[in-house]
Amino acid sequence: MMLMDNWRDKVLEVIGQFPWYKGLIDGEKVNYSLQNLPLMTADILETHYYSSSPDASLAVYRTSGTSTGRRKAIVYSEEDDAHYTGIKTKLFGELIAGSGCARALADMGTGHAANTALTIFDRLGLVSSSIPFELPIEQHIGRIQAFKPDLLYTMPSILDHIVYAAEDPRTFGIRKIILVGEIATLEWQRNMARLFGLEPQDITDTYGSIEIGTIAYYSHDLGRYIFADGVVAEVIGTEALGEGLDPLGAGEGILVLTSTVRRLLPAIRFVTYDVVRDFRAVKINGMEKQSFGSIVKRVGRELKHGEKISIYDIEQVVYRHLQDAMIRVRVSSNALTVYIQSRSADPSIVPAIREEIRECIPEIGLMIRNHLLDDIEVILASDGVKPQTGQVKNKKLYYQKDKVNDRAELNLDTGILSAIGKTPLIKLDHLFPQSGFSVYAKMELMNPGGSAKDRPALWMIKEAWKEGLIGPGTVIIESSSGNMAISLAMICKYLGMSFISVVDSRTTEMNLQILKALGATIDYIDCPDSETGEFLPARLKRVQQLLTEIPGSYWPNQYANPNNYLSHYHTTMKEIVDELGQVDYLFCAVSTCGTIRGLAEYVKDKGLQTKIVAVDAAGSAIFGGNQEQRRFPGLGAGIVPPFCRTDLIDHIVHVTDSDIVKGCRALAQKESVLAGASSGGVLAAIRQMKQKLTPGAVCAAILHDKGERYLDTVFSDSWIQSQFGQQLPAADEEFLT
Repeated sequence: MMLMDNWRDKVLEVIGQFPWYKGLIDGEKVNYSLQNLPLMTADILETHYYSSSPDASLAVYRTSGTSTGRRKAIVYSEEDDAHYTGIKTKLFGELIAGSGCARALADMGTGHAANTALTIFDRLGLVSSSIPFELPIEQHIGRIQAFKPDLLYTMPSILDHIVYAAEDPRTFGIRKIILVGEIATLEWQRNMARLFGLEPQDITDTYGSIEIGTIAYYSHDLGRYIFADGVVAEVIGTEALGEGLDPLGAGEGILVLTSTVRRLLPAIRFVTYDVVRDFRAVKINGMEKQSFGSIVKRVGRELKHGEKISIYDIEQVVYRHLQDAMIRVRVSSNALTVYIQSRSADPSIVPAIREEIRECIPEIGLMIRNHLLDDIEVILASDGVKPQTGQVKNKKLYYQKDKVNDRAELNLDTGILSAIGKTPLIKLDHLFPQSGFSVYAKMELMNPGGSAKDRPALWMIKEAWKEGLIGPGTVIIESSSGNMAISLAMICKYLGMSFISVVDSRTTEMNLQILKALGATIDYIDCPDSETGEFLPARLKRVQQLLTEIPGSYWPNQYANPNNYLSHYHTTMKEIVDELGQVDYLFCAVSTCGTIRGLAEYVKDKGLQTKIVAVDAAGSAIFGGNQEQRRFPGLGAGIVPPFCRTDLIDHIVHVTDSDIVKGCRALAQKESVLAGASSGGVLAAIRQMKQKLTPGAVCAAILHDKGERYLDTVFSDSWIQSQFGQQLPAADEEFLT
């Protein structure tokens, strides 16, 4: 443990970053020994940290968990990220040493662990890949079979689904499994090792949090969790929190952590609310290391009687009867339900499981007798009831809050929502005559909101609605100066939600009028970010401010929400392939990279031979190069978007603003299609590549939005004269030659 003087330095460091921390300590008379410093509880962090407005230039990770229902904002500096990846790289290297692992697959959620996984694998010299947890389980298994990883980095809940859906997990050839996320009991780990044909020591459970980073890992040699570098641990009783929690059992304590390396979090005596058993020091290679035996449950006021419930103990009971079980435990109001999915389950064992759970957790039996908890219900999947549905990733123990009025289920087959998607695919007969290839235009501009953004807007709202994050009355806030804003305004108005669009000076008057007509509130940013000169960072900063100011608000975050690209994965590309069959080239404009990511993921997962062509604006930062002024929204970006995956792209074509204008006008004059700026860029890219296209090639082009929104720019002769200083050549004079 660090010396007292060192804790003084840490305290002063925290005060320098977070001046409010000084108000928690006793000024001049503070005792800098660790046990005398204040506990960093959830209440303190919610008041001062989680809801703050972080600098837009920093990495911000958002997760659920505050009592207000808002998502936490946890900030990482470059130094924090460097420590995080360094500690994890060292640990993973030790865990796979001598195993012969050469290929690694990350199959997990979003957040810090997922974002850094490929970096860590790269540092270890591993060939790596990842798969989004939102995809159906069949695609997870397909990716494992195709990629053939030696190392699988995943979550227990995802591994449960993989095992249950796979015929024989041993055929995957996986050598090592590293776990992160929810509790993985020793019995569960041993069962997984058996199913994958591994030794128990080939599966390693790691324990961490988004706030602290990597906290501990399970040592099979010692049979204990060993704390990672940079973490100092202690345990406290429930009475130390003063939150009215019941006492813990013998040998149990709430884990409290101090990080010696974390900078942009007040990481002194951070209360995890996780209960561990048998916390003590052990000797490893002559050095004393802190450790604990197991994590058994989580406590907190919001859990009501949930603090008595231990997934660790429940799994021990179930695995004694069913080795292939997948378990989910739900606490709703005063009801405890244990869902079990198992191929070998016999309904006759249910009473025995129920009784043993009562016996192994005496407090549950006492609460049932005192009517604080309804009797335990054990349900087998064979009874027709499945564990919690939804995404592949879900918690093993989850709490369902009481609702005064259940929200109506979201019906996508009614009204304007039913018109989104299934857009026409037309052949462009006149633009490329006698070219030796054919071009088919996917008419995304015919969505009811006028653009392809209707799809991701609906998908993001639908998934947030299903998760209970939003409902009637929610205020939706998004940074968008164009199509996404219009799509969200349309959908929110129909569903009875308010919408605030954060826009900048490049927003056209036409778009502003459309937004106002749909009832959106306009929040205007007139100055770009001082450091980058770009409007996007300034708009995002304003979004964060609004989220803290407006109760019950929600940010879909089109720039990092996986449902953005998943909408195109599940609908757009499938529609194109179903209609055309063979697609040799797919041309798609890029901005957030959501559209092209979804299309390309589909192509890859289905084993198609389609070449993906990214159409970017000259002066865009997406694929490198010097940033320059861009006249048109919806094509290019001032940053590298989180969705950008160059490994999925076969060709990159940059188009100038004049190319865009010529392409739009050629499309209107020759095909009678009035389309927006990015569509002109796509047509210009096809023209640039026409000598490289294979004879007889079938090309698909995404026509993203309507041209009516560009009547005062792209299709205005006076605007063209003012911007380019000359009249551009007519489309049929240059573009078609």
